[in-house]
Amino acid sequence: MSKIFGGRYEVLERIGAGGMAIVYKAKDQLLNRVVTIKVLREQFATDDDFIRRFRREAQAVASLSHPNIVSVYDVGKEGDTEYIVMEYVEGRNLKEIIREYAPLSTDQTINLARQITSAIQNAHEHHIIHRDIKPHNILVTADGHAKVTDFGIARAVSSATVTHTGDIIGSVHYLSPEQAKGLQSNEQSDIYSLGIILYELVTGRVPYDGETPISIALKHLQEQPTLPSKLNPRVDKEFERVIMRAIAKSSEQRYASAKELLEDLNHIQAGRPINHPEVFPVDDLEATMTHHGMGKVLAPVSVRDEEPKSDLKPTKKKKKRWPLITAIIVILLLLTGGGIALRNYLLVGTTKVPNVVGQTLPTAGTYLKSAGLALNPEVKKEFDDKVENGLIISQDPAADTVVKVGREIQVVVSKGPDTGTFPDVTTSPMSKADAVNMIQNDGFKGKITFATQSNPTIPKDYVIQQNPAPSATWPKSGPITLTISSGPDNGSSSGTINMPNVINKSSADAKTILQQNNLVPLVETQDSTTIPADFVISTSPNPGEAVQQGSQVTIVVSRGPGPLALNIKKDVSALVAQIISVMPRDDKDYVKH
Repeated sequence: MSKIFGGRYEVLERIGAGGMAIVYKAKDQLLNRVVTIKVLREQFATDDDFIRRFRREAQAVASLSHPNIVSVYDVGKEGDTEYIVMEYVEGRNLKEIIREYAPLSTDQTINLARQITSAIQNAHEHHIIHRDIKPHNILVTADGHAKVTDFGIARAVSSATVTHTGDIIGSVHYLSPEQAKGLQSNEQSDIYSLGIILYELVTGRVPYDGETPISIALKHLQEQPTLPSKLNPRVDKEFERVIMRAIAKSSEQRYASAKELLEDLNHIQAGRPINHPEVFPVDDLEATMTHHGMGKVLAPVSVRDEEPKSDLKPTKKKKKRWPLITAIIVILLLLTGGGIALRNYLLVGTTKVPNVVGQTLPTAGTYLKSAGLALNPEVKKEFDDKVENGLIISQDPAADTVVKVGREIQVVVSKGPDTGTFPDVTTSPMSKADAVNMIQNDGFKGKITFATQSNPTIPKDYVIQQNPAPSATWPKSGPITLTISSGPDNGSSSGTINMPNVINKSSADAKTILQQNNLVPLVETQDSTTIPADFVISTSPNPGEAVQQGSQVTIVVSRGPGPLALNIKKDVSALVAQIISVMPRDDKDYVKH
């Protein structure tokens, strides 16, 4: 029996998982609609801080109403389990799209960027900072509609509620420099994270990567990113300026608001230039960091001095020394934490990845668990003609690869062959070319084999038979056979005859007569009040005209209503006229009007 939350939300299937919650697809039995339920993980059920954060997500997002933000419908508690009911979005997360399609064109990226920026602007206007903008938290529907989700660490900002926190939460690849330093996030932090996503969309890679989270965080603070156009020359220069400004390390150089970023995106889409200087951060610590083997670096954002300003002007030497000392202290603290993380990483044992290709997900999970590994919850699914539905097509890392214990293994699961309803290409004799076009337009891409067969009634190069049959469910890449007419064989009569007279005959009789004379009838229909329905009105060629056997002739068949309807209409008109003639004068005038 499936799990039901709140007496109305029936769980259908698990669709994802994050660090804080497990996500299910469910059906709202009361409103008869599909929803998403986010359930707090069991290990956090007794953690008051996590529960407060979890409830804050519902309260924050419930106050937002925007087409590019996933809506929150309900929040509840089932026993000891906290849950949130949200809008269900049929689509894929942006990270999956990046892995499969990046780099995207400038136009495609701007289209997504405008939607995401609009969502972030709406949240900021309601004093909500997302704090974890990354492609995993952006869903995209099949028609390209983007929706921002997972406000699990969103924080309402107001003078009454803001408190300092040193927590750095979220994916380190999209972390802003202020978050990497442990400083408080603000609206510009979301803009920076979005800028990293835009960089990844047009280049296919993030600007900062490394072996450990600490090394990546340091790069956010220190290194200058490669210009997107150097990785993808097709990137529009104006759009590149927008991206570089969005990911500027200095808050003074970065966009001040999502509204300002959206205005520039609208300018580019409309073909208008943007008016702000290009961002090329100055590297004040290059010599120091190079000396320590860290490569080319950038100066970190300076810390604001809150002490009263002195009238005495500091010396030039002192001005340069304090930012340098501050930066070195920050880096040493990070390196200390990085050293501990590196030591813990190196102390973890290794294991060999088992082969899970061809297995079901539960079986693969068992194999991986026995090897000290885990299955990545973000399972990718693809159509496959050779691998049965529900079985694993591929894995990453590959089988027999030696990896650290605890690593997650990414798998791709088969959805079986992609199928469709096969069209009928044998009605009203269809030419070979038209049949192929119809088949391909319906999405069938399998190899088409042509067989030929003589036929006295179907013209040459027209379809006689098909395999698969009309309306059959068939794999989109499955083989297709079409039998094509080669015309009448050598023994068939193929001379010139006079067109038989089939006018006023039923369509069935007319077809039989024409086919007996080795002619191919094509049927057209027409309204008629003189010829009964399903009887022939006219032919082309006309009766008695010369026609080549084996060729097509046209018969025009009546759709009705026929002469009976005409007579009834005349009788009714006469009856009405008769009634009016015997009516008093006033009533006649009333009827006429």
